[in-house]
Amino acid sequence: MEGRVTLTIRRALAPEDYPFFDYRRFSFSLGIAAAGRIWLSGSTAVRHEPPAGMVVKGDLVAQAAVIYDKMKATLSAAQRELDDVVRMVRYVTPAVVKDLPALDRFESETFGRTLPVTTLVVHSLLRPEALIEIEAIAYNGGADGLDYLQSVVAPDRAAAWAKAAKELKARGLDCTHVVKASELATAVAFAGPALAGALAALRVGMPRLARAEEGVQIDITVAPSAAPPVVFVSAEGDPAKEGIVNQCRDLYARLTEKLAQAGASPGSVVKTTEFIVPAALRDYRGTADVRRDVFSTPYPAATGVICERLAASGALIAVEAAAMKGSG
Repeated sequence: MEGRVTLTIRRALAPEDYPFFDYRRFSFSLGIAAAGRIWLSGSTAVRHEPPAGMVVKGDLVAQAAVIYDKMKATLSAAQRELDDVVRMVRYVTPAVVKDLPALDRFESETFGRTLPVTTLVVHSLLRPEALIEIEAIAYNGGADGLDYLQSVVAPDRAAAWAKAAKELKARGLDCTHVVKASELATAVAFAGPALAGALAALRVGMPRLARAEEGVQIDITVAPSAAPPVVFVSAEGDPAKEGIVNQCRDLYARLTEKLAQAGASPGSVVKTTEFIVPAALRDYRGTADVRRDVFSTPYPAATGVICERLAASGALIAVEAAAMKGSG
């Protein structure tokens, strides 16, 4: 793309000692430092072990331990540690939900404190052997003006959004303070009717929630005071476009327009999260070329997971992007 400008406020973390694999050949950065925060890509326990190649080993806790080692290595490039992590999102497969209490205990021992953690149960991860993927945000000398509410869960959409409104009110906030909302739902709850007054949110179908009795999970990010330097945009693939690569290219074109409207640009994106449906997995590698066309280096941090479905029938991919205000 002609005229792209990369913001100098974004800095990719490039650790000298990263024994897991050669991260420089991918279309994402391990982490991006910007506006007093570090945005870490989602990581699984995958590592390169000759002659086998890229492998993932161990149970849930063992895989999480490898991921924390990766986080340590990445954060070290900014002279930061695990103690600086302020938020984590864990993507886990349905088979290991029963093991989450053991993971919680291990995390408490590892971090020495209780972290704000969001858990999403996905269809699967891009590496079939992977049981967990973790992304994180860490402190890097400043605040981003954002607050991450605890996940709101309920049996159905109406109850979930009512609880979300109540939670906002309890904090002295309302919908005007919300900068990002995501709705994760099981198959039964996903089919619920559209709700008048509900916030605009990316809707993603999941096999289940961490609490089996619940059907909808809403995750909300708010800006309690002044307008934060970070903006969030999202878009879903157009079913009229054939194949995930075409949907991805069209989607990122629409995201670019949304970023411009929000006072940002592809050159200011710090993190993307891509949700794809199982049918799109075979051709998903092709979307890396789309990212290389859309973004200039340093590439944003990134997470990619497999969900059950998206809001529009035939949509193969949906993307959430976080960007710094300013187009360079």
